[in-house]
Amino acid sequence: MMTTAMWLVLYGGVLACLAPPVLRRMTSSGISPYMGVAAWLVTIGATLIAWVVALALVLIAASDSIQQPSAVTLCLELFGFSDHTPLPGRIGTVALAISGPLALCIVGIRVGRSIAGLRARSHEHAHAARIIGRPTGHPNMVVIEAARRAAYCVVGRPNAIVVTSAAMSSLDRSQLKAVLAHEDAHIAGRHHHILMVLRALSTTLPRLPLFAIANDSVAELLEMCADDAAARKVGTRPLLDGLLTLAGHHAPLPEGLAAAATAVVIRAMRLATPTRSHTRWRHRFSLGAAMTAMLTMPALIQVLCHH
Repeated sequence: MMTTAMWLVLYGGVLACLAPPVLRRMTSSGISPYMGVAAWLVTIGATLIAWVVALALVLIAASDSIQQPSAVTLCLELFGFSDHTPLPGRIGTVALAISGPLALCIVGIRVGRSIAGLRARSHEHAHAARIIGRPTGHPNMVVIEAARRAAYCVVGRPNAIVVTSAAMSSLDRSQLKAVLAHEDAHIAGRHHHILMVLRALSTTLPRLPLFAIANDSVAELLEMCADDAAARKVGTRPLLDGLLTLAGHHAPLPEGLAAAATAVVIRAMRLATPTRSHTRWRHRFSLGAAMTAMLTMPALIQVLCHH
């Protein structure tokens, strides 16, 4: 049991430190953005689950050692040793049993507080936008008087799609329709909620590359997902023209998703030169195989530790 826990901790550490550059290379082109988002989320999930399961196994072993006179042992056979090595006595076991859940609780509380703060600010912004903005015929859309061209969406009760007056005067009807379809795709896909969780993890665990990099990488992929949804609805050309018209103007808060604020050049090139079908399927197969390997590795660790 302790051997399995140790290997799961090591496995989670490998994913957290070594997986990000590999995932970045595999997903940054946006060939299959939905699969790319899934790959990042599966990696994060596999890392966290591995650590939580390892902690549970340690607690079970610690509980057994406290109740029974025998010491907790660690089998090092997989490391080239044939003996079983005893772990620290009851004091060390109790310390291990306390420190693990305590650390987990601290991380969980910080992540929860961060998510709550991001959600509250987003709701406040959506509420303020509806107060000062001019309602339109489009659901959730309001127009705010501003000299800067911008279009973005924020989640709230209800959600809000904010378009500035400068953007309204710069976009023609088809371009505006495409930009609104892009923002609708963000809201329908609950992209804000995904990014809130990732931002909370990156703030809480900034030293781990997986959580530090995932936020920006997934944000780019979610923009591409919204691009694809808008292109299917209104066409590629109006969307491309609308993005270029608004290019470089960011949402006024981190929780907002602006149509033309993230990786605009890469997204424009992607829309202008679609990937061939066989390339997309090959890329999806590669990402699917990688996700399958990550999810099945803990079971393989369990088998190896109990062979």
